[in-house]
Amino acid sequence: MTKDLIRKYIWLIDTVNTAGWSGITLKEISAKWERNDRLSGGEEYPRRSFHNHVAAVRELFGIEIACHKNTNSYYIANSHDLKDSSGFKGWLLDALSLNSQLEESSQLKDRILIEEIPSGKEFLPTVLEAMRDGKMLTFSYKPFWVEDDYVSNFYHVEPYALKVFKRRWYLLGKYGDSPLKVYALDRMQDIDIEFESFVLPADFNAAEFFGTCFGVMMTEEEPQLIRLKVDAFQSKYLRTLPLHPSQEEVERTEEYSIFTYFLRPTFDFIQELLSLGITAEVLSPKTLRKEISRIGKTVWKLNG
Repeated sequence: MTKDLIRKYIWLIDTVNTAGWSGITLKEISAKWERNDRLSGGEEYPRRSFHNHVAAVRELFGIEIACHKNTNSYYIANSHDLKDSSGFKGWLLDALSLNSQLEESSQLKDRILIEEIPSGKEFLPTVLEAMRDGKMLTFSYKPFWVEDDYVSNFYHVEPYALKVFKRRWYLLGKYGDSPLKVYALDRMQDIDIEFESFVLPADFNAAEFFGTCFGVMMTEEEPQLIRLKVDAFQSKYLRTLPLHPSQEEVERTEEYSIFTYFLRPTFDFIQELLSLGITAEVLSPKTLRKEISRIGKTVWKLNG
């Protein structure tokens, strides 16, 4: 499959998706196609090519381009999947669309700065292949907290799910009889796919598993209702980019807002709260409030 074909598929998805539920006719699609010299070379969009692209989009991305028979206009039948930014299809389309748009604006490459994931991504194809085929993964692993001369252990893991957090890729996997554990891809070495297969439990749901976590850090502590008081200016940022899917704004005034979260108050979440500085105050639970206070006093002693 050529890079040019992928670009055409993404363009078609974008064009139809932008038209919304009312749809867009093939004549209108063709007109837009001809205006895009980079894709069409100024030539018309053959009907046969269009239908071939529709079939490819369905097979490759699971995106259904359907037709309103009364208007002969095309629309995305499962557009709700694309609107869910936390879902795979929505994320994939956003990523591919952005890549396509950046390629079309290559003359601006020195003026568009993208935040990249610096390491670990070279193992993604191997991990994805093992997940797809239901095969075990073997790799050596050395956490950051161990001594430099520590010999890496080898793990024989069932790969359950992948997650990105703070510009790092993480693998959720099962090692022997141990509970599910998270492994950072940038701490792996000597990764390989085994012949041995495994069966993913039918009731496993990655979104539910991480539903009460902030990031990837797990703990046996039960999820708690957390109340956070945030000043009016910082609240604008939280409304447009929530800290967690459970975020709810339960009170709003001219001076502040109160947000609630239902999650496990892990180290990752505490670090995120600390990054808000004096713009946020933990109202409850008391244990979390005390921990934030303790860290704040320690920082003051170190830098005071």
